[in-house]
Amino acid sequence: MFYSDGILKRSDLLRRDGVMHGFSTRLGGVSEHPYTLEMNLAFGREDPDETVLRNAEIFARAVSGGGYGAESAVCASQIHSTRVRYVTEADRGDGYLIRPSAGEPGDGFYTDRPGVLLTVRIADCVPILLAGEREDGSPVIAAVHAGWRGTVGGIAGEAVRLLVEAGVMLNTVRAAVGPHIGECCFTVREDFRDAVTAARGPDFASRHIKETDGALHADLTGMDLEILREAGVPREHIDVSPDCTACLNGIYHSHRRTAGRRGALGAGIVITGKDRDK
Repeated sequence: MFYSDGILKRSDLLRRDGVMHGFSTRLGGVSEHPYTLEMNLAFGREDPDETVLRNAEIFARAVSGGGYGAESAVCASQIHSTRVRYVTEADRGDGYLIRPSAGEPGDGFYTDRPGVLLTVRIADCVPILLAGEREDGSPVIAAVHAGWRGTVGGIAGEAVRLLVEAGVMLNTVRAAVGPHIGECCFTVREDFRDAVTAARGPDFASRHIKETDGALHADLTGMDLEILREAGVPREHIDVSPDCTACLNGIYHSHRRTAGRRGALGAGIVITGKDRDK
């Protein structure tokens, strides 16, 4: 179950010793532009860079319970792919806040290193945070940005595969699917259904794209749930936020609802450790 914790939404399923996580809302930041109020975590969205950096510091501290700042975060230029890459302490700051032009493009990260705050940005796309344990109890975590192309391409399953490849026991994997645009608001065209059919077959498309009142509606939640379950994660190990970012535009940034005049939300997860900067 998701719950509010200050400026963040968190999932009960990911509450465990040694791992902290959170999904941002529009609340708690310092952005003053009408499009980006209050918490905007993306450059180039009306805010001065220093405002985005201040927001990122607030977000990182909130996610980590005060343990890590923005310099510990890692993000990338998101390209709606299925690329999930391994990162370490050497990558902290890349592609996000300290060196925004650095880092390799992609849509997800995983790590077993403490103090590396994996971060993805969203504004209707699906943020998914995952955590699992090796036999010795040590955690491995992942964060992915699943736009519709990444969702259909199976980025959620790729993250699970990489966690298991890194030594995680599959039966320990937990996934939290954060706030994103719901089936209620995600209307699509025939070419979308054609693309999903070509990628995953007509049965998959028919399960997750329905016609209502003369319009096609796509269910990204259902798609990612099915893909996570195919990867071996049981339904009871998957938590899904009930919030639609388009319906709740006063709480979340929504690209669809604002025709692109918006800021960006963040989803972050970190392994806490002895190197916590106070």
